[in-house]
Amino acid sequence: MKLGFIVSTGLALFLAVVVVMGMGQLNKLKNKVADLEQEKPAKSVSRIARPATATGPSSSSRPSGPAKSDRASTGGDSDKDEDKQDRDDERRRVLGDMFRQWAESDAGKRMEEAQNKRKAKRLFAPLIDNLALNEEDQDYFLGVAGASAGADDALWGKLMTAGDEEREAILEKWEQENSERSAAMKEFLNNDSDWQQYQNYEARLEEYEQVEGLRRTMEGKGLPLTAEQEAQLVEVMYEARQQTGMNDRWQGRGVLDQLSEPGIAERLETDWEANQEAMASGLAGVLSAEQVEVFNSSQDRTIRQVTQGIRMMEAFTGGGRRSE
Repeated sequence: MKLGFIVSTGLALFLAVVVVMGMGQLNKLKNKVADLEQEKPAKSVSRIARPATATGPSSSSRPSGPAKSDRASTGGDSDKDEDKQDRDDERRRVLGDMFRQWAESDAGKRMEEAQNKRKAKRLFAPLIDNLALNEEDQDYFLGVAGASAGADDALWGKLMTAGDEEREAILEKWEQENSERSAAMKEFLNNDSDWQQYQNYEARLEEYEQVEGLRRTMEGKGLPLTAEQEAQLVEVMYEARQQTGMNDRWQGRGVLDQLSEPGIAERLETDWEANQEAMASGLAGVLSAEQVEVFNSSQDRTIRQVTQGIRMMEAFTGGGRRSE
């Protein structure tokens, strides 16, 4: 599921796409949002006025009772909710259109491929060494492995900015392309042992990425990790993910479930805390007390950054919303 880093890098990539597309597209987005904001009072007034007309005229000397006041208040709240949903849907549609236009452009495809290969070269470096790939084979490997990791990175952004009716198709395409890339990699490696190595490594890609960042943090604190500690730490973190069931809730089809209800960030925080507790005993057997403290601080910082990004996207697009 590549939880924390998939969500954060996916959102970062999405925001970068918006910037790269140029000021013309940004101005288009700003104008759309401004138009939606300007429409709000007019819509609210017209929709609230209609129920009052339907009730017929009333005497000015007759005071309005509590029941009438309640009805007016309820109607106003309903109209405001409807207006907000309209604006959220339009924002999401505009962002989604921009995202797809960039992703489907030649420049977008070239940039995505280059980014994916750079990331794969960094994260898969130990496995590439083990496989002893020549330059040509290495380039092909990085293309397939990078595309797989990049697709996971982009999935959250695509689904968050898509309409409810589009999400199933997006997920099905993601699943199909993942299956095709997996088949291509298996055929390329053409060796059961190498294929098993790749599967095991790819399944732990989130942990390798987190440990890569943690390595730098530990070195900065004067508490460097040994190679053995890094390998053990990857396994501790991976096993905790499996134990707590976070994969099922935050990857693939689990993403659709998360986006169907508000409060995504809060649910992620709850799951993250459970995951941290599941790692506690394993960490104590791998890291020193000082290293555990640095690790926990790093994890706290990660979840704050991730949930901040999610809340920003939820606020702008409406985020998770209940299915009708």
